[in-house]
Amino acid sequence: MVMNSLYLQSDEIERIFKNHITCNENTMSLKTLYGERMTRKINYQPYYQRNYVWDNNKATFFIESILLGTDIPPLILFNSGDSIEVIDGRQRYETIKKFRNGEFKLSLKGLTKLTKLKNSTFSKLDPDTQRLFDDAKIRFFEFEVFNEPKLDSLLEDKIKKEIFRRYNSGITPLNSAEIDNASYDDDDITNTLKKLVLNDDDLVIGIKERFLGKVNNNDSAKILQFLRKYLVLSSFPIKTFATGSSRTEILDLLYNVKSENTENPDELCMFLIENLKTTLRLIEKIEIENNRRINEGLLWAIFILKEEGIDTEIIFSKTSINFIKKFLQDNIQKFHEEGSHLYKPIIERHNAISKMFNELIGFDFSLFIKNEDFKNEIKDLRQSEKEAKLKLEELATLRVQKPGASIIPVEEVLSELNSNNYLLRPSYQRQEKINEKKASAIIESIILGIRLPPLFICINENGIKEIIDGQQRLLSILGFIGKTYKNELGKQVYPNLVNFKLRNLKILKDYNNKRFSELDFNIQDKIQGFNLSVIEIDKTLNKSFEPVDLFIRLNNKPYPIRDNSFEMWNSFMDKDVMDKVKEVTKEHREWFFIQKINPVKGLDRMLNEELITLLSYILYNKTYRKDYTSIGFYLRDNKVTCRITDKNDVTKILEKISIDVLLKNQFLNSINTINSTIGEIKGKLDSENFIESLNILFQRESNKRYLVDFYLLISITQRLSKTRLTTISFSELQEKMQILKDELNNPHKLNEGLSQHDYFESLLDEISI
Repeated sequence: MVMNSLYLQSDEIERIFKNHITCNENTMSLKTLYGERMTRKINYQPYYQRNYVWDNNKATFFIESILLGTDIPPLILFNSGDSIEVIDGRQRYETIKKFRNGEFKLSLKGLTKLTKLKNSTFSKLDPDTQRLFDDAKIRFFEFEVFNEPKLDSLLEDKIKKEIFRRYNSGITPLNSAEIDNASYDDDDITNTLKKLVLNDDDLVIGIKERFLGKVNNNDSAKILQFLRKYLVLSSFPIKTFATGSSRTEILDLLYNVKSENTENPDELCMFLIENLKTTLRLIEKIEIENNRRINEGLLWAIFILKEEGIDTEIIFSKTSINFIKKFLQDNIQKFHEEGSHLYKPIIERHNAISKMFNELIGFDFSLFIKNEDFKNEIKDLRQSEKEAKLKLEELATLRVQKPGASIIPVEEVLSELNSNNYLLRPSYQRQEKINEKKASAIIESIILGIRLPPLFICINENGIKEIIDGQQRLLSILGFIGKTYKNELGKQVYPNLVNFKLRNLKILKDYNNKRFSELDFNIQDKIQGFNLSVIEIDKTLNKSFEPVDLFIRLNNKPYPIRDNSFEMWNSFMDKDVMDKVKEVTKEHREWFFIQKINPVKGLDRMLNEELITLLSYILYNKTYRKDYTSIGFYLRDNKVTCRITDKNDVTKILEKISIDVLLKNQFLNSINTINSTIGEIKGKLDSENFIESLNILFQRESNKRYLVDFYLLISITQRLSKTRLTTISFSELQEKMQILKDELNNPHKLNEGLSQHDYFESLLDEISI
């Protein structure tokens, strides 16, 4: 069938998915996958894919997973006959390709078990290890159209992008606190902290309000991560800590050493709790505005003082409290939140805290700020070469024997989840994180018959099946159908999201706002009879298998595609519009950028393409939706900033473009106008150095730029007539930017009776005359 219309309706997509798409699950050795025949057929970078974004550490961690025989998420392929496109898994596919071609060395930071392989390339591995790597099997799902004449290219393109979106938009990667929660599941100190701290409501509230700020439902994981950090931060010289180099690795190393050498976890944890309560008490006494950076510095200093055996009660005298309060108020500029993670601010605020306590009680913190021997101390703590060699020799026992996948209907799995045979939420699992939109997308995929990623299960020593990966998928299905499961306490419970209505369905729009009970019986039956792919790893047959390690490797997805980003828009945007955005970006990216791309590191999250898209969106609204407010001005940290009012609206506009010819042409016109405007701006700059000249216009001392800079500049140029834009000088443009920046930094100057937004809109109108 050949499609005559330019744009496709949802029922046409539904028909193809329901009746003409097959998905086969297979495995293939890396040697075959990267052989001449398959390499010739595979296209791992179709236009809707984002760029390669993994850094060396992430790539190394992935290669180690393969060497250890750890399961990795399957590749999702689309077989068009002449070619095979990698729909999901480009980062994995290209990482293996780069490693086999010798394009990167394995980094120490990325190796957790095989540290002996640091700095190794594929060619430097011994022949047995090379052969082991090449013989490793990788799973893949291969989608293919059947019982259908050659598809119209537009329809095939739409199908591939829809599959891509489904396998990427549902990803909720582990955050660092959740990774820690899993990694320290069996750690005595962590379990003691859970018992002593998490059951103390007042202390939990104090930690959250004074140190963590706004936290989500995963409070406990973030609190425990915070506590582990402050158990060892006093051993980490601040000047080394502030560099950020290996910070997380060293904190983990220091903590692991402390954990392994602590005979009395209760005593250590009580010491930390005592320091926390002392710090919280001091914060209350000094009665200044809550400031996380001050609070962290006070906790760091008090921990050190108490470790050194100094009585901290002397700081609670009236004279001391007044001194501390005045000192902090006089030095408050050193404790601003903006840029607080950078090297200089970290050093400045810890030096200030050190000076304050030194003047108050005469204690010298210099060794805790800088320690020349720390580098050697860390080197001694790291795994010795002998131990590393032993790990490499144990590779055969560490490797997991990969079992084949079983096909089990939803009905059977849900029934088992209510028995004593399954454990849906082992202790290393995270909290429920699924939302209605993502859960609805899972149900829509099931109704359409689109294969879901496999469930990974560990059969532990007691014969209990622990869900390592797939918890969120199962909770979505349970919740939609309205079924219970047996939790870790043996109680029948419902998921947090239960009996929910389907929302934001992209294809089966007629099912939006329907619950399971409101669906046709045949659709209910299809959901319950849907086949799940299940991979079971038996612990008794894999003695060295660590479920937590597999959980982390499967869920620690580096650099996931963010919602409302160009990486996401790139997967569904109309190709003509997308090509135009990329063309404009490429033409000006050497100087008109939000992110300077490093040709060596090559980490490109398509932020420059996103910038051009957002500027075009602003202009589109200004031209064709005059009543819509694209940019909002908001007060933040005693300054005014501006941002896109609703990035969801950008996504909605870009989705509509593929079915609305008028909208598409209007948006293309906006991109062309932005391109012309950028050209006009370039004509005002110093032709000898466009980058530095634009930095001067933005009042930035380096190549670090912010979206607010571009929003202000485009807001000015939008208001200028074509003739005025052509004739305006650099100095005039610079003066207008200066006025706006001054007003942003001095919100107290706002006219009474006007909101930040109305004030700046009127100011823009005034200065753009």
